[in-house]
Amino acid sequence: MLCEQCGKEHASIHMTKIINNKKIESHLCQECAREYGDFTDMIDLPNIFAGMFDAPKVWGAIPKPSSSCSVCGLELADIRRVNQLGCSECYQTFRRELEPLLRRLHGTTRHVGKVPAKSHARIHLDRQLGQLREQLQQAISAENYELAAALRDEIRQLESNVIDE
Repeated sequence: MLCEQCGKEHASIHMTKIINNKKIESHLCQECAREYGDFTDMIDLPNIFAGMFDAPKVWGAIPKPSSSCSVCGLELADIRRVNQLGCSECYQTFRRELEPLLRRLHGTTRHVGKVPAKSHARIHLDRQLGQLREQLQQAISAENYELAAALRDEIRQLESNVIDE
C-alpha cells in the first residue's frame, strides 16, 4: 500500500483515530508521518527488540558489562543492533540480560509451547521427571523424608517406564 500523502513511498504507519465515534484511518510513509506531526513517539519496528533490552534500572545497581559469546563472538551491543542471537550459546552467555526480556515477551523463561508429535511423550516424561527430582530435593531440604521416599519411588517407577520403551 502506498502512502496516502505523497503516493510514492510504502505506507508503514497505519493510524486510526476515533473522534466523536467516527473512525478515521490514515496510511502514511515514515517521512509523511513525521511531517504530519501527530505522533509523540514513533515506533521504530526494526529496533523494537533492541529497546526491550532496556529494562527498568534498579537504583544504585550498575549493570556489569557482558562478555562476548565464546562460540560466535557476539556481544550484547551486537545483539541489540542486529536484533537476533548469534548461536545457542548466546542464551547462556547473556542469560542475565535475556531472562527479563523473555519474561516480558512470553510471560516465562521456560519453553512451554508445541513439541514434535514423535517426541511429545518423551519430552513430557522428561519434564515430569525433572519436576519430581526438584520436589524430591525440596523435600529432603525440608527433612520431609516420607514425602521424599514417595517421590523417590515415583521417580523410579517413571524411569523404569523409560527403560521399558
